[in-house]
Amino acid sequence: MKACGVNIISTYLFWNQHEEIEGQFNWSGDKDIRAFIKLCAKHGMLCYPRIGPWAHGEARNGGTPDWILKKKFIKDRSNDVVYQMYVKRYFTQLLNQFKGLYYKDGGNIIGLQLENEYWFAKEGEAHMTWLKQTVMQLGGDVPLYTVTGWGGGSVPPYEFIPLWGGYADAPWAEHVGKEFQPGNFQFDSFRDNKNIGNEQISGRDEYMTYEDYPYFTCEMGVGVQNTYHRRLRIGALDGLGMLTAKLGSGSNLLGYYMFAGGTQVRGELFSNEEEQQQTGYWSRVPARSYDFQAAIKESGEIAASYKQVKKLHLFTNAFGEQLAPMLPVVYKGGENEMQVAVRTDNKSGFLFGINYGRYFPQPTRKEVRFSIGLDNERLQFPSKAFCVEDSTVFIWPFNLAMKGMTLKYATAQLLTRIGDTYVLFQNKRIPVEIAVKDATVEPGAFQTRHTPDCTIITGMEPGKNCRIRLQSAQGDRVTLVVLAEEDADNAWLTKTGRGTNLYITTANLYASADSVYVLSNQNKATVYQWNAATGVFDKREVTTQAKDAQLALTKRSILTGTRWLETANFKTIEANRQRYHRFFFKEFSLNNSSAVKKATLFIYPEEGCELNVNERWVNQPVTPGCLNVIDLTGYVRKDENKLFLSFPYVIGEKKMAARLIVEYENDDVVDFLTDESWLTTDMYTNPSTMRAYDRPVAPRVVEPPLYSGSIEYEGFKEWELPVAFDQLDGLSNLYLHISYAGDRAELYADYRLLADDFNANVPWQIGLNRLSISPLGKNMRLVVYPLSRDTKVFFDVPPGADEYDRAFVKRCKIIPEYRMVLNE
Repeated sequence: MKACGVNIISTYLFWNQHEEIEGQFNWSGDKDIRAFIKLCAKHGMLCYPRIGPWAHGEARNGGTPDWILKKKFIKDRSNDVVYQMYVKRYFTQLLNQFKGLYYKDGGNIIGLQLENEYWFAKEGEAHMTWLKQTVMQLGGDVPLYTVTGWGGGSVPPYEFIPLWGGYADAPWAEHVGKEFQPGNFQFDSFRDNKNIGNEQISGRDEYMTYEDYPYFTCEMGVGVQNTYHRRLRIGALDGLGMLTAKLGSGSNLLGYYMFAGGTQVRGELFSNEEEQQQTGYWSRVPARSYDFQAAIKESGEIAASYKQVKKLHLFTNAFGEQLAPMLPVVYKGGENEMQVAVRTDNKSGFLFGINYGRYFPQPTRKEVRFSIGLDNERLQFPSKAFCVEDSTVFIWPFNLAMKGMTLKYATAQLLTRIGDTYVLFQNKRIPVEIAVKDATVEPGAFQTRHTPDCTIITGMEPGKNCRIRLQSAQGDRVTLVVLAEEDADNAWLTKTGRGTNLYITTANLYASADSVYVLSNQNKATVYQWNAATGVFDKREVTTQAKDAQLALTKRSILTGTRWLETANFKTIEANRQRYHRFFFKEFSLNNSSAVKKATLFIYPEEGCELNVNERWVNQPVTPGCLNVIDLTGYVRKDENKLFLSFPYVIGEKKMAARLIVEYENDDVVDFLTDESWLTTDMYTNPSTMRAYDRPVAPRVVEPPLYSGSIEYEGFKEWELPVAFDQLDGLSNLYLHISYAGDRAELYADYRLLADDFNANVPWQIGLNRLSISPLGKNMRLVVYPLSRDTKVFFDVPPGADEYDRAFVKRCKIIPEYRMVLNE
């Protein structure tokens, strides 16, 4: 995130993850917020906790513990005295973690955000005031207190700064069609966004006006979290287009949700994701994976959107001081015209342009020129009209002061500044024209034309070698570097103890302490480093030892790993044993902290049998010669369980195999496979707690039948993925890109669900070293569920016609990531 130019880390706190069980607080491990804030400080990042107590974040109950909501005499999210007591107790614990880390103490906590989407307008101000007063009484003394302002969010006057946001699509929308939101890519003085969240209060600025407050955002999404019924594909330019629209409309803080994808924390009692069946919440999201199609993916990989917004961050970090006080002026042309706005102090400024829309391909705008009225001039540029293609987004400077010289205008976007070097880049194929005033232009690979007011520079070929050197009348020098857009996408700015450096590489790059690290899918990378002394990019090569990083998926049947047990082997049966049975007993413990959600027995017997669980006969038929799927959810219980199977004596050799899968409410899953612990005995009478019977003995394990590998269950398919202990040796990470046909998929290590996915028909990306439990030395299990043709789901990328009612892996791509040190 820091390498992308982000300098403030905002982080949610979910109450139910820290007090899942009433009175039992947990601030350890991944829930150690104090350690996280100190880690941010170590890397020079400010921190901005969003402390709720209600948060949302596609989390269970929005973060409110179940035990709060189950109390009869309480009203949550209000000034109810019981609710206030519990919130104050939680805040006391939470703010204790922040002691000594506030900005006033020399720490990095600069603000606190309270509640979220508290859509009660004036009526809710009293509760928001109480929350702030409580936080301050408990030591939460920070420069900034903020709330979400959209949808009639309650904002006690001058007590909070309302924050804003925008998403390219609405995964929470009730419908299963395209969501058209062209306003996301338009400049507008209206700050609210009626498309964030569900059940909003209607009306534009009906509750209050916001002119007295700075225009900040906190929830701009370069992606969105897919829900079960809406499988969306957010484009690389969606985030950039929306952010440019906000910035051009006057926003002075680029705040994201989520900038880095995450993983929902495993609960002790429940799964922690937003779901519909138990809580009645709006959407169903994956149980673990919270990738959000973010700029940094849950896997740790860099998304295409990352490089788009990085250009914006480098610009705002370098020129934010000039931009921030400038006011927006929005050009109100026709509905179908290119979006244009200016931010200016009436002397200088920046021109913003957007010719992009999600689901709305834009026409090529022809014969484009701009005219900007300022205090003492009307600036018209460029000298020759040009075309603006679809998917073009730009921010161009005008009248920018540069050491006694003036950049009158440039049809190229500013990227950053390093000392006396200004770095710009070409937008798409727009011809670059630069006009400078009070400057002598040294000859170069371009043409110059002098006018009474300025020198116009054209004909350049943007790239790493495109340089324009300027000198003022006082002898000051400035260099303009004009990169191609691809170079700007691959530009990285680092700050170490050795100074600031600009690099260009298709690999990823970050700095830590005095070192610069290169991350690449290859064991070598080419890096171009700006040399301020010579004014050129020096080419450098880094390399490390290659590794054969192979992983293999192996298809397994539903009964893979089971032992086949002999149920009969009789050539004849004596008369007095005709009504005998062979009984198999399996004792098993279900002592997970969570409750049982589902228990299913998969059994393939070659003869009929009866089933008893915990002294209750299971009244479901067991058919010989096929896979039987028996629902035992209502029969098993927490703690100790006993299952027995009753097979009548029959002539011939018969066998069976079985697998009991128990799923818990916190998404843990345990398997019990037939093996030597399924003890057996032969008796005439049924075993009963009412009378003694012989202790069962070890079963006879036999060879599996030839057909065992073809026993299939249509409800899901499984694959094994063994991971060696040294799988990550010599690597920064190892990524799996799994393309599959099906509805959804899950990845397990032992009994733990590590990751899951709602199939959007794009590769599911998994980073092995980002999983909550190390997979090293484990045999991971991939499960894929088929998609019914009747399922009501919207897909941006629809499945193939032959991919319904099936579950199969199309491809599993293994991608290593190497980390190399670039010695400066």
